[in-house]
Amino acid sequence: MSHPIQLDEFYFVAPQLSKEDFSALKEQGFERIINNRPELESEDQPPGKSLQEAAEVLGLEYISNPIDLSKLSQEHVFFQDAALSTMKKTLAFCRTGTRSSVLWVLINNSRGGSYDDLSAHVSSKGFDLTRCVSAMTPLLKK
Repeated sequence: MSHPIQLDEFYFVAPQLSKEDFSALKEQGFERIINNRPELESEDQPPGKSLQEAAEVLGLEYISNPIDLSKLSQEHVFFQDAALSTMKKTLAFCRTGTRSSVLWVLINNSRGGSYDDLSAHVSSKGFDLTRCVSAMTPLLKK
């Protein structure tokens, strides 16, 4: 597992996780895992059900909110935001961490944050959102 990247006090992102990662995440104080990766996106991807079972055995909250950027909707943003309604140390993951970062930008933009500032922050953490702009633009609050 790569090192989780912190975007705010409670929200971290990472690339694909495996069941074996959850013990270390629990030890690091994570309480919630959000899977933003659609099932069967790649052959080497662990099934979401096995990840959920491994997380729940350790007492971690597990939420699935699969994102395909070509079908990104306001419902995905609302669902992720609702999942974050209680302040818990959360790790959201997808293949690279980019989609989970996109959701963070959109959630915080909907709360009044500047898109330019939010995307610059995510960029400073190593995520290039350039390829995601066309999917994000219809959901941005001006």
